[in-house]
Amino acid sequence: MGNSEKVTNYLAGYKDRLTSILEQIDAAVLTKVIDAMITAFKNGKTVYVIGNGGSAATASHMQADFSFFVRYFTKFRPRIIALTDNAPIITAVGNDTSFDDIFVEQLRGRFTEGDVLIAISASGNSPNLVKAAEFANSLGGATIAFTGFLGGKLKEISTIPLYTPNPKGDYGPIEDVHMILNHVIVNYLSTDEDFLAIPVN
Repeated sequence: MGNSEKVTNYLAGYKDRLTSILEQIDAAVLTKVIDAMITAFKNGKTVYVIGNGGSAATASHMQADFSFFVRYFTKFRPRIIALTDNAPIITAVGNDTSFDDIFVEQLRGRFTEGDVLIAISASGNSPNLVKAAEFANSLGGATIAFTGFLGGKLKEISTIPLYTPNPKGDYGPIEDVHMILNHVIVNYLSTDEDFLAIPVN
């Protein structure tokens, strides 16, 4: 078998795995995610996004889309902050206390009741994400978890767990799906009357 055929077969298998995960997205849960975000935006609240590694990149991408891509269909600018982007505070907290605290320390004195925390994790077990979600829950916030694999701790404790089963631990497709969810949500908002009716501050 030549390389071309091997690549063709691998690509076909990867597409099958990605499609399988996409087909498991629960539209009812996705609706709850979107409704929670719109409610926060309408009430002048903030959505915080966190993740590690590739999921940190997805969190940053999400902030970019909600902060700038929305200009194509509204002048309203949602309050959304990726807590993955401040390298000085992340390294300071990681060095002086614990890497487990890099997100919760950024939420202290900032997160309030009605805010939303989106935690993105393939496994759902990252201690720094779990700790941040528990903190947000304690303050009456909505916690949304994008998880795969077996769902992990985040699936258990988040108020809105968007879980797409991927028990074999295939990171690529689940991280792809989390990015797709970002694009689905932000593009959906371009059609949502409640979101489009939010007045410009």
